[in-house]
Amino acid sequence: LSVAGLLIGLGLIAIAAVIAIDVSGMRVPPVHAKVGPRFFPLLVSSGLALAGAAIVWQSWRKTFEPDEIAETDWIAVAVIAAGLILHMNLMRPAGFVPAALVLFMSVTFAFGSRRFLRDGIVGLILALTAYLGFTRLLGLQLPPGLLQGII
Repeated sequence: LSVAGLLIGLGLIAIAAVIAIDVSGMRVPPVHAKVGPRFFPLLVSSGLALAGAAIVWQSWRKTFEPDEIAETDWIAVAVIAAGLILHMNLMRPAGFVPAALVLFMSVTFAFGSRRFLRDGIVGLILALTAYLGFTRLLGLQLPPGLLQGII
C-alpha cells in the first residue's frame, strides 16, 4: 500500500469533483447546446478523475512506485515562473498568441531544449491553433493584441 500514491490519486479525484460541481452551476445560453463552455472543463475533470482513479488502484495494489527521487531543479522552476509572469503581463498588450509563445518557449528552455527555431515554430502553431479554435469554433474572446486584423 502506497500512502503517497493514494493521497495523490484522491487529491486528483477531489480536484475533478470540484471542477465538475463548479461547471454544473454554470449558466449557459441555449446557443451553446452542443459544444459550449462546459465541454472542456468537464473533459479535463473526467481526465483528472480517471488519472486519479488509476493512481489509487495502482497504489492499492502496490504497483505504483515513483521513479527515482530527483532533486528539484530550482533554475528550471524559476524560468517557468518567469515565463508565466511574462505570459500574464503580455496577454493584454501583446495578445494571446505572442504571450502563449513566450510561455511555451520558457517551458521548453527550462526542460533543456536549445532548439529555439523548432520550438518557436511549434509554439507558434500551437498558439495559433488554440487561438483560432477558441475564437472561431467556440466563439470565445481572446485578446488579439499585435495580431489584430491579421488573424
